Parts: sequence; C-alpha cells; structure tokens
Amino acid sequence: MSSPSKEALPLRHPVRVETITLRPMTFELSATQPDFAEIARHLGVASLEALKATCSLSRNGDRVKLEGKITAALHQICVVTLEAFPVALTVPLKLDFAPEAELAAAAAADAGEGEIDIEVLLNEQDPPEPIIDGVIDLGAITLEFLALALDPYPRKPGANFDDVAPEAAPESPFAALARLKSTE
Repeated sequence: MSSPSKEALPLRHPVRVETITLRPMTFELSATQPDFAEIARHLGVASLEALKATCSLSRNGDRVKLEGKITAALHQICVVTLEAFPVALTVPLKLDFAPEAELAAAAAADAGEGEIDIEVLLNEQDPPEPIIDGVIDLGAITLEFLALALDPYPRKPGANFDDVAPEAAPESPFAALARLKSTE
C-alpha cells in the first residue's frame, strides 16, 4: 500500500487506532451518488454505480488486523469496441498494520552494513502496512484495492479482435509504377 498522497482522495474514512478494540469491530463504508463521478475519474473507469466496503478491524497491542470485502458495480471501456460495459466486482481485503516507527526500525535492522541481500520467499505473508499518525484510512484502502482489482485491458463479453475489420494495406509504390509502365 502506498503512503497518502498530497492529492485529496475522493473517498476517505479515517479510523483512529486507539478506538479499535481487541474484539473485531465492523465498519461499513459506502460511496454516495454525489461522489460516484469523482471516484470513477480517480479509478479511470467510465462510471461507478455502487461501492461498498465492509471491514472488520481488531487490535493486538499496537498492531491492527483488517479483514473484509469490497463490492462494486461500475462500467469500463472495452479495449476492442470502445463501448462501456457493466462490471461487478467483489474484492477480498486482508491486511496487517504496524506502527510506522516499528517498521522503520525493522527495516534499519534488516539493512545491515550496506549490503543488499534480497531473498524471495513464496507463500510468505506480506509485511505489515504502516500506521501513519495513528490513523488507518479505510477509504484509501478501499480505492487502492478496487483499483488493483480492475482489469487493465477490459473486454466486453463476446468482443474479439477477430471481429474488428482489418485496415486495407496501403498500395506498394512499385505496384503503382508497374501499372504506369503497363499503360505505356
């Protein structure tokens, strides 16, 4: 997850970490009709008709666990036909959060003495996301996960590149010369 940008996001729902309890707390976040156009622009889609996120947050010390799902109804532009078509998405959410200072200390300890040693382990959990200024923004998380779930090359169901008429190949200049020569 990226850090908050200077650009204001069209969907915000900050939750202070100190208000989160050990027992899971449910949060629901829904975009409203006035926000649909701005969110659609932010996501780069033709339109947005519905957006809802349901999250469960629980805290253990300074760490927070988030689980939930996002449901969205929107229209994307087909890369073949250039027509808008409907898309329904259900996106699972699962993140762990830790204080920013704790993550910075762990990164400094891992850095060692300037040597770079990268080891990729499969099936390993992602590292925790930073808790910035004691706040977790469910709106920013919702927009980020939804953006990642969108098909970058959306195709309308049934649309194929075979259906697109091929452009006529330009005539070779030598063919035009051959026609001129044959008329002489």
